[in-house]
Amino acid sequence: MLLRTPPQRKRRAVPDADPDANLDLDLAAAVAVATGRTPVSDRRLVPYDRPTALVSASGAEEPSDDMVCTYHCRQMVKSEFVVALDTAEKAVQEYRVKLDTLEKQLSKSEDERTTYHDKLNYVEQELAATKGRETALQERLLKELGEYQERYRQQVRKIGELEVKLNKEIDSRISAESSSASAQESVKELERAMQRSSENSEREKKALQKELSYMQDDSKLSISKLNAELERMSLRAQNSEKEAKMLNEQLEDLKKQLNECLREKNETELRLLDSAPLSVQRNPTDDQKLIKLLQEELRNYEKEVHEARRLKSSHTNVELLSEKLLEEQSRRKRAETELSKLQEIEAKAHKLELELASCTSLLGNIPDVSSYSNIADLQRQALTDLNKLGEVTSRLKELEVTLEFAEISKQRAEGEATLAKERAESASREVKRLELLLTAVSEERDRLRKDHNMLSNQKTRDGDDMSSKKMESDLSQMEKVVRELETTLHEQRELISQQHAELNLMNEKLSIEARKAKSLEREGDQLRSQVALLESKLGHGDYSASSTKVLRMVNTLAMDSEAKQTIEALQAELKKTKERLQAIEELKGQADAGTVVDANVAEKLAQLKNQVATLEKREERYKAVFLERISVFRKACCSLFGYQIVMNDEQQPNGIHVTRFTLQSVYAQTDDEKLEFLYESGSTNIVVNGYTSQHEIAQQVCFDLKNVCRYDALPVDGKEYPLAETQKLTYHLCILSAYPSNCNVLAVNRSVRTNPIRSSFWGRDYLQSYVEGFIQIPADEEVEWKAGAGGMVLSDGCHFSSNNVNTSAYNVIPVSLVN
Repeated sequence: MLLRTPPQRKRRAVPDADPDANLDLDLAAAVAVATGRTPVSDRRLVPYDRPTALVSASGAEEPSDDMVCTYHCRQMVKSEFVVALDTAEKAVQEYRVKLDTLEKQLSKSEDERTTYHDKLNYVEQELAATKGRETALQERLLKELGEYQERYRQQVRKIGELEVKLNKEIDSRISAESSSASAQESVKELERAMQRSSENSEREKKALQKELSYMQDDSKLSISKLNAELERMSLRAQNSEKEAKMLNEQLEDLKKQLNECLREKNETELRLLDSAPLSVQRNPTDDQKLIKLLQEELRNYEKEVHEARRLKSSHTNVELLSEKLLEEQSRRKRAETELSKLQEIEAKAHKLELELASCTSLLGNIPDVSSYSNIADLQRQALTDLNKLGEVTSRLKELEVTLEFAEISKQRAEGEATLAKERAESASREVKRLELLLTAVSEERDRLRKDHNMLSNQKTRDGDDMSSKKMESDLSQMEKVVRELETTLHEQRELISQQHAELNLMNEKLSIEARKAKSLEREGDQLRSQVALLESKLGHGDYSASSTKVLRMVNTLAMDSEAKQTIEALQAELKKTKERLQAIEELKGQADAGTVVDANVAEKLAQLKNQVATLEKREERYKAVFLERISVFRKACCSLFGYQIVMNDEQQPNGIHVTRFTLQSVYAQTDDEKLEFLYESGSTNIVVNGYTSQHEIAQQVCFDLKNVCRYDALPVDGKEYPLAETQKLTYHLCILSAYPSNCNVLAVNRSVRTNPIRSSFWGRDYLQSYVEGFIQIPADEEVEWKAGAGGMVLSDGCHFSSNNVNTSAYNVIPVSLVN
């Protein structure tokens, strides 16, 4: 078997060699390095035993017997160099890819920060709106309390006056009873009626006592709920304090590790500066590798510093949690004060009940009651209470709308909280990954120390001034690059820390919004209980729109006018009968004929009073129904257009009646931010106030007469419009203020069908429920829609189009909706 390369020849032991010869060889090698000529680059043969001895050009005629380096050996060296270069290029490409990914992540984080900022602004706006509503509700409640107290005082005065009148009537009736037995029978009947009324009052008293017990139970339940929530918050605070302690311990450990790393870094730099120059046989690629390793070590140290700062930010989060705990404690104190106020209100209610019982006992003790006038007054008071109940129900519905908005915001907050939890989990995973990287970096650091020690030992043996200068220059350049990288990393860290702080603030605000939503729900429950109390006191049933037949009456204005006419006629008849009564009382002592006339007149009077009482009840009932409908319509307008509408009738100095409309936005921050209009004989004029007189608002407040149109101005003229024009059209929705037999309809022709229309519809019996969405009308069809309990259904009447327009029976209010 033939070998391509002969085996290595053993070195001859030359113990007595001349040291001068060795010095000559070293000098020749140094000269070769200085001139830049090496055995490989010079393409000359080199003796195998003595690699430093070069074959001179003049001595080429005497070939040496020693073994020389073959071509295959040189090719192996080249291949190794090429492989090393390829690996270095691959590493550079990998680092570039990593840098691109980091830049993409940074851009994503910036986009997320902008989205969170927008959400924060939206939440702040909603918060301001809820605050304004709360203040308005509180003011209204205070006003109502004052009005109730004034009415109660007036009722007490009326009762005193009625007592005086009753005493006078009793005196007059005592003289009349001696002359007529029929009057005694009427008195007995009245006494029976009073007994019935006393029984009814006792029943009402029992019902009120039951409701009081229910209210006390509810208050106890609410107190227990508040205590449970406080205990939960205290447990959360304790857990957060424990977590803060753990994080502080971790932070101290990481600080120690960081100090050790910095100390070791300084030691390595000092060693590098103090180390001797490299040897001649060392290649420049080794220096580059060492520099890259040092760069990686520096990056790892920077990551450790980043982790330490992150732990510091977590410590700040713990402080924020402690501040939240203090806020919860203050809220607990407020809740306790509100509970004390509730007890005071209950005491006032008990006093009122006692006064009511005393009034009923007085009415029962009054003997010889001749008429039902006092009972009619009480019925009138009950009807006024009915009106108040309608107002309270409207307020309750408004609160329900606000509660729905609060629930939507709560759902959004919960979604964002889940996202924050997922981010926290990902952060914990990153911490674990960085800990593993830290261990790997520490191992690599130990290995680099060993290599550095080996290199330093080699440098002490042999070195060169030129190579050391080159190394120093390369090291200085690398240090500059490292500093630049450090600055960029520091900027990125600052950006990330700012984003974390913003996220924490967002979470705090979301938690505050959730608490406010809960408080609104509690207020809604309290108002519902108050409404139930008022309904039970009135004793007129549950007062629901489904059970009362009055809500479905047609031609309400005509009926109202007829009722007024009948009331006036009855009042005129009452006056006449009173005059006759006076004449009859003057002729008391004449004969039995006078007693017969008196009995007939009393019967007629009773009938007429009953008719008047029924008509007055009907009138008050109509008023209550109209108030409820108006409140529902205002609520629908508020939810559609975002403006609360308040209408008040005023009288000018010249005697002309004027209607004042005030429009206030849901998102208004103060009560002064409102628009006021005066409606007088078919024309509306805006009233200049402090809000509209501002320069920016004055530019925005403008009216386009083209938008305020009638049915003949709707875009349903049957013409064909191109697509560019149909996109610019203004669509109009007409609201019927009366209550027709069918729902209003939005008729759309082909020119309007190119785009979906956002609209809302009301029906006669479903004024509370409205449908809002995008509707796509199919081609070559005219479809009519109305609102139903289950959604959108077709309507079979009241068709509005270009050929069939009928608005004579309804009052049409045009509202423009721009596509």
